[in-house]
Amino acid sequence: MDKDESQRWEEGQPARQDVAPEATAAEATAAEATAKIDPQEQTAGMGRDSINRLMLRFSLPATFAMIVTNSYNIIDTIFLGRLGSEAIAALSVSFPIQVIIAALANSTGVGAASLISRSLGAKRYEDASIAAGQIFILSLFLGLAVTILGIIFLRRLLLLFGATPAIMDLTVQYMTIVLAGTVFLMLMSMLTNTARSEGNALISMRTLVISAVANIILDPIFIFALGMGVRGAAVATVLAKVLGAGLVLHFYFSRQSALSLRWNHLKPRLQVILEIYRVGAPTMFSLIAGNFSVVLVNRYLGSFGHIPLAVMGLIIRLQTFAFIPVGGISQGLLPIIGFNFGAKKLLRIREALLKGILAGTVFTTAAGAIFFTFPHFFLRLFNSEPELLAIGIRALRIMVVMYPLSAPAVIAVSFFQAVGKGIPTMILSLLRQFLIYLPCIIILPRFFGLTGIWLSTPLSDVLSVIIVTIFFAAEMRRQNIPLFRIHI
Repeated sequence: MDKDESQRWEEGQPARQDVAPEATAAEATAAEATAKIDPQEQTAGMGRDSINRLMLRFSLPATFAMIVTNSYNIIDTIFLGRLGSEAIAALSVSFPIQVIIAALANSTGVGAASLISRSLGAKRYEDASIAAGQIFILSLFLGLAVTILGIIFLRRLLLLFGATPAIMDLTVQYMTIVLAGTVFLMLMSMLTNTARSEGNALISMRTLVISAVANIILDPIFIFALGMGVRGAAVATVLAKVLGAGLVLHFYFSRQSALSLRWNHLKPRLQVILEIYRVGAPTMFSLIAGNFSVVLVNRYLGSFGHIPLAVMGLIIRLQTFAFIPVGGISQGLLPIIGFNFGAKKLLRIREALLKGILAGTVFTTAAGAIFFTFPHFFLRLFNSEPELLAIGIRALRIMVVMYPLSAPAVIAVSFFQAVGKGIPTMILSLLRQFLIYLPCIIILPRFFGLTGIWLSTPLSDVLSVIIVTIFFAAEMRRQNIPLFRIHI
């Protein structure tokens, strides 16, 4: 490799292709096409392609996959609803266990993705491959551990989460099958994160979408056509995860990945595993804390009757959909920031952050404005009882007031994850929905009654964004990243 070519590679540009004089135009075109699909070349593009293009490439597939996945959850509930209220109750009681499984899978995937993208940015390809190899070991170990322990202690856990004798058998039937497929769920969830980290967002989207669509198709077949009821819903879920795991495994073992996985990469490396969870643990704590917060809030709301409980459930559903674009943007920014942090391209990090915050704020502001202006329309999609609408309209208008502040806080947390700052990520992740939110829930209702519960959300948004901004600005100065200049 000559000096010029070596310099071009260090700058993240493709090396020059020497073409013989007699090469035909067709051969040159074929060579260009081959270069375009080279996995490592695609990965290197995260360090030189325009930030706008990269954000679209990573965020749109993530957003679409989240929309499909959330739609599947609603449709799954509709199918089970036809079996009666007991089936819905069984699904609801089992939800905390599924959150714990998802928390383990997502925390591992996010931590590995951060390590992989930083290693690729620094051109440490062997380190990236080792990190990916740990995913296979961790998914197998965690999956089997959760399956065995979950089945042994299932009835005790279900009692803890509120299962009654009327629904206990149904819930056990459902969760026993779901727990048996935990390895596949974890493998799919973890590997879609790592695929995105190396610049291939489409394989992640395709895997999640195909799995969700398969689940929707299989649900009525197993629930109704085969007469399996609640067990059929669980079988459909597990088969869909098996399909998803198969798709992402094919990606890695058919040489489409930029990572060259070998058997020695599957050997457990304690130091690498610790690094994965140093960054990924905050995701797990955030999900579990959020779930814990929902349980406690529901207990407070229950003292005001069942209508406020229903209102909170509807608002959470609306908020989940409203925040999907911000979630997609934050997921898309993780590999971009991680790669460029590893490559020491600080100006590109600043540009990605500011554009991500701007785009996210536009979406959350629009969602908040629409919910505030047309609360009747959205609440009537679920229920039209006069008392529910009266309470829900007031609650929704209060809770969306500070939506515009949510996007900067979410994206700032993604920045800390991407650069491998585990402890700040954990603290900031817990702020809004746990460390600040729960004290507000305990204190405000004493002075404002039911309204105090609704006020807890915007107050938590304000206080958490102030703290996040302080942490974020300090870290930007520490990394010598100038914040307030951007090239549009």
